[in-house]
Amino acid sequence: MREITVTIDDGGMHPAVNAALEKCIASGNVNRVSVMANGPCFSEAVMSAMAGGVRLAAHLDCCQGPFLLKKSSFPASFKGWLKATAGMAEAVKDEWSAQIERILSSGGVITSLDSHKHLHHIPVLQDVIVSLAGEYGVRTIRTAVLPDRMMRFPAGLKLNSLGESLRKKVLAAGLSTTDRMLGFGKAGKITGRYLKRFTGQCSEGTTEIVMHPATEKVWSKGQPAELALIVSDWFGDWCRK
Repeated sequence: MREITVTIDDGGMHPAVNAALEKCIASGNVNRVSVMANGPCFSEAVMSAMAGGVRLAAHLDCCQGPFLLKKSSFPASFKGWLKATAGMAEAVKDEWSAQIERILSSGGVITSLDSHKHLHHIPVLQDVIVSLAGEYGVRTIRTAVLPDRMMRFPAGLKLNSLGESLRKKVLAAGLSTTDRMLGFGKAGKITGRYLKRFTGQCSEGTTEIVMHPATEKVWSKGQPAELALIVSDWFGDWCRK
């Protein structure tokens, strides 16, 4: 079996992201849009995904903000979250529940959960996201099991280790995830050359490609080029062949 899921992250973060996701959905080369409920234009992203017939994920945030629950006070980085104690889990669960509820109240049907900066892989948050999936009837959770070159660097090694740990918990809970994830270390600057490296590895099993296109630079100068790649015939052929 070979299955590739192309996910656009950060839906609702910025008008340029939403404009890009509309183009990507129209190309037929995207399977899922992951929406930030605390983004300034999240409802438009939800509507685009639902109208375009692609799956909808909740891109849960507990680092960037603004947070829906004003009492929330969280570390601003992955490194900061690695030092977090179990006492933070309840506050995160409350915030993430509010974000999920906001997407649901806008008419969205959530089929997957992930998080901004991959923070749901943090040990104190793994059980939180698995619990939320059960409570809201969501069957899929992203796990960052990495086959790419970032595995050579401390950040990649750490995230891959956490991804493998989370994947075991997800499967043990009877939930679904992919065999691998592409895009870490190339966020906002994925190219065809990068994808070609993994043609063999993606020939079997399930792969999620996490992408961040935009019609203009939002946080990476490579985002417009990612948009051009996603809507290209080459990309569609590579994903389906």
